[in-house]
Amino acid sequence: MINTLVSLDADLASSIAFRYACRLAELVDMHLQTIHVEEVEKEGYPPGSGWVRSTWEKGLLQTAQEEISQLINTEKSACPPLDASTVLIGDREEELLREIEKESPDVLLEGVLSSFEAQLFFQKVRSKLYKYAPCPIILVKNLVDPGRVALLMADSKDVRSVVMTFLTLFGQSKLTVDLVYYTTKNSEHVQFKKAIADTPEPGLEFAGQVIGEAKAMLAEHGRTAEACWAIQDASRKIGESLGEYGLVGARSPRGVSRKNVMMDLLSRVPSATLLCK
Repeated sequence: MINTLVSLDADLASSIAFRYACRLAELVDMHLQTIHVEEVEKEGYPPGSGWVRSTWEKGLLQTAQEEISQLINTEKSACPPLDASTVLIGDREEELLREIEKESPDVLLEGVLSSFEAQLFFQKVRSKLYKYAPCPIILVKNLVDPGRVALLMADSKDVRSVVMTFLTLFGQSKLTVDLVYYTTKNSEHVQFKKAIADTPEPGLEFAGQVIGEAKAMLAEHGRTAEACWAIQDASRKIGESLGEYGLVGARSPRGVSRKNVMMDLLSRVPSATLLCK
């Protein structure tokens, strides 16, 4: 069973993420544990300590618990049995990292609204939480069918991270998987999207090598890719073309900037992304 920590706030992004998690749990043997961290600005804390502080915290926690419960109850009929939500007060990233260290979930799942502006995505992936979380993270942008997965690779160093994360989380699931080798090229003209055969075409030898390594790793664990693709295009077009998938997996780099090709590409993907360690 995959233990999934689902981070929720009382907003639309979390509602979409929670519904996606419930759909994913229909296809995967998965336990969902929901968590909410109520952040308070420093000036929002009451002065003093003791009874006043304790009463204030209890009231804040109760209000937050009610809001999260209301969000969950709207989708509860379509979800697996849930434990009571964990509700905490403090710095969101620090509290989530502490909870991950304590509970050791297999994956963290949260939402971010899909937007033509990539800023929200980059704020997430550049955060301390994404940098230091030891587990993979699923970032949900839209409510999509999670049944089809694409694993993105640009070279051999991506293979083990991405494929082994997929196998660890979803190796025994009903999810189908495609392998996608990509190279980016800044052009408004369509470059190519080609199926990779056992004997690759001229110019796709390296793509065939990378995909071959990924196929072999899947085969060792009894899995087969539905399709294998080589794509060359602008990152915007590659990202948009991956919208047919319910989950797109890629290796998360150590440092993230707007100049990072993979992160720029993933910021354009309208469906959920799986950031692999």
